[in-house]
Amino acid sequence: MFSINIFIFSFLFIYVNGAGEFCILQTPESICFSGQEQLDLSSVKNVLSSSCGFTVPEGPRWSGMVVKDPFNFAEGVVVVAVSGVASLDSVQGRTYPLNTDESLESTWHAISSRMADRFPTADNLTLNYVNLNDPSKAVEVYGTLSQRDSPSVEYLKLSSPEDKAFIDQINTLDAITSKIADKGVNVDGLPDIHWFTVPGLHSLVDMYGITSKQVLEAKRLISSSVLLLSEVFTTAYDDKVIFTVLSSDAVHTRRYRRQAEVFTTESEATKSSTSDAPFVSTAYQPPSTSATTQGPSPTPDADDDFPVMFNIFLWTTVAFILVLLACSVGIAQMDPGRDSIIYRMTSNRMKKDQ
Repeated sequence: MFSINIFIFSFLFIYVNGAGEFCILQTPESICFSGQEQLDLSSVKNVLSSSCGFTVPEGPRWSGMVVKDPFNFAEGVVVVAVSGVASLDSVQGRTYPLNTDESLESTWHAISSRMADRFPTADNLTLNYVNLNDPSKAVEVYGTLSQRDSPSVEYLKLSSPEDKAFIDQINTLDAITSKIADKGVNVDGLPDIHWFTVPGLHSLVDMYGITSKQVLEAKRLISSSVLLLSEVFTTAYDDKVIFTVLSSDAVHTRRYRRQAEVFTTESEATKSSTSDAPFVSTAYQPPSTSATTQGPSPTPDADDDFPVMFNIFLWTTVAFILVLLACSVGIAQMDPGRDSIIYRMTSNRMKKDQ
């Protein structure tokens, strides 16, 4: 029984933590990503906001991103959100394990709200959210889209409603790629957000299983379309774009956790009915929610003008120091002849002393 509980606890730990992936396909030259440190999904909005030059609230520090040039930030943020799987496996780029502590929709609402709060009077703010299951929304955002031929598939069948829905979503994504390649984007000096949600893979996982040939083929289709979209946005924004892919298996994680908890309860009940001795459960018990943990109070949001004022004072100070240094070097190397200001200021004093 003890070994069963250990297995269940390990099962819960694996599926509750790190059930997602944060993949970086494109970044500006001023931003560098490195390492393999895990990131919370609730912190992704801070990473994306920082890439646009925003001051973000104090929170858990993540060492994966370094800003090399504070004067050249991203002009566009593109996110492809894929639910139902923890990873696309075949997507190129730098990847980080993602702890899905919130939903993908919550991340979108948080970063779009932050953008709207940063530019409250802007009437040309670009906040594009497209659920690929709704082609009419894609047409509303990007204009009329050209009809695309369905990609060649081996295991997915157009006769299946779930398979056809997923293939239609890929066609819509490819049509958006073609549209942006032809028309480009309007770069107006304000950061843009393009968020694409791909819900169809979730249904395929529920129907066929995560390791099925249909799901593996669907992953390859998404990866291919996402790479093309990344190249098009990189060209449209002249390399000043951050392109990311968010994969989240949060829904399946909660399902597996509930099934494991039910299995734990049934196992404990079975042992209790077959043993006369008092039973002490060795399964994991969540901490009580009645007691609160004392900690530092949350810090208020930083002033949005802080980066501007900081740069003004910093570079003004540097300029004054350079001017002072140049004057000092110039005076030290000045020839004290009869035509110099040093001779004129000291000659009269020398005559008086004599």
